[in-house]
Amino acid sequence: MRAFGITALALTLWVGAACGQAGPGGAAAPPAAPTGKAGYFANSDLQNIWQDLEARQVLNKRVLEGGTHSINIRIVTPKDAPLAHANSLDIWLVQAGSATAVTGGELVEAKKRANSDDVAGSAIKGGTEQPLKPGDVLYVPPGVPHGFKDIAGFRAFLIRFDTK
Repeated sequence: MRAFGITALALTLWVGAACGQAGPGGAAAPPAAPTGKAGYFANSDLQNIWQDLEARQVLNKRVLEGGTHSINIRIVTPKDAPLAHANSLDIWLVQAGSATAVTGGELVEAKKRANSDDVAGSAIKGGTEQPLKPGDVLYVPPGVPHGFKDIAGFRAFLIRFDTK
């Protein structure tokens, strides 16, 4: 578990390098993950990205692309459908606001999304609820349905890893 925490922290720090390479809200492709060196994210750059997303009402900005992994700055809203990913896992690092994560169980009215390994549903039946607040980490393995409810200003870093 300690190695997981250190890995999540290291990946979070990579976000800083990406923020300096692509302007907030820019149309440029997300920066590639550095190799052979560490990356750094200045808090001021991250805050500028949050503000830009909020102003434009955009829910996600990929700030680092590693091929098999990515780091996203994510705003969650009540309209977001619950999902399950067949071939990737999610690590949510909560930065602001609150929400209740609903994980496990079964997706209701599940439908495969085009061009991805995602299955989306209208709700989750029989899931486990976990309140989330800043500083919390949510780990979602492949195939596990996950969604959010009781959302109040929920902001997180979403780190995704391909597993297959």
